[in-house]
Amino acid sequence: MRRQLPSMISLSCFSAFARHMSVTKAAEELNLTQSAVSRQIKNLEEMLGCSLVERVKQRLQLTDNGRQYVQEISLLLDQIEAATHQVRSSHAGHLRVGAEPSFTTRWLLPKLRDYARLHPEIDLEIMNDLHRLYDGHEGYDVGILYGDGNWPEFDSQFLMEGEMVAVCTPELLEKHGEIIQRRDILRYPLLHHAAHSPQFRSSTQLWLDDAGLSQKEIEMLPGQRLEHFQFVLDGALHGLGATVLPRLFVTQDVEAGRLVIACQTPLSCGKYYVVTPKSNRDAKASHFAQWLLQWREQA
Repeated sequence: MRRQLPSMISLSCFSAFARHMSVTKAAEELNLTQSAVSRQIKNLEEMLGCSLVERVKQRLQLTDNGRQYVQEISLLLDQIEAATHQVRSSHAGHLRVGAEPSFTTRWLLPKLRDYARLHPEIDLEIMNDLHRLYDGHEGYDVGILYGDGNWPEFDSQFLMEGEMVAVCTPELLEKHGEIIQRRDILRYPLLHHAAHSPQFRSSTQLWLDDAGLSQKEIEMLPGQRLEHFQFVLDGALHGLGATVLPRLFVTQDVEAGRLVIACQTPLSCGKYYVVTPKSNRDAKASHFAQWLLQWREQA
């Protein structure tokens, strides 16, 4: 008898939407267009014969059926993923690595050619979903996490300091002058990094906290607000204002003269750690973690 089952892409789209309560963020996670995500959810509703999502006061919300259904399918999707990983892990050449998107772009990817040369037999799968990286702590055999190093389910080893630096174009520095005290950044048009989640403090928030500003004062400051480091960096390169970014993220542009460090006193706030799940005894994961740590002195 033929099974009446929805497609995996429809289930994945609905699950991602329910997790973020946002079609836009679900599309970003799945690398699809917003219309594709909406269409897959609609297909799922048509198959089930009921609504899973409804619009309430201009916002999309789950219906009662939607909330019940996502609880059931989330458990099944987790089981499918675990089974898939178990089979793939039995193949000697596959390893999942978790890291923030900006860290992957600016620090990890430039080094992976060296790893591919040393270990051509191993295929790396890079996972950049922040929810899975920090909240779920799942989906990777080796991770690079930012924080205090205290994750009970992981063995963690220090990789590098998480220094934040204030940067701008040379023209803005000449116009507004060097930042001596943290508050001096307020002389500039300010380009804000916006935290992706309420439990995280953005780079500009951390800088302004250290300058003595209250949360309310920070929220009232003018200036463009962008969620992703890459967009903040692009804004700084276009001269939209001074901003605060991880040093590792701006090194190339500073060395090329496109940006300058406007304050010679960086802000130390947290560290990066290489982590491996204590439950994972795969030798590939341990070897890759040690390969990452060789860059510690050069970080």
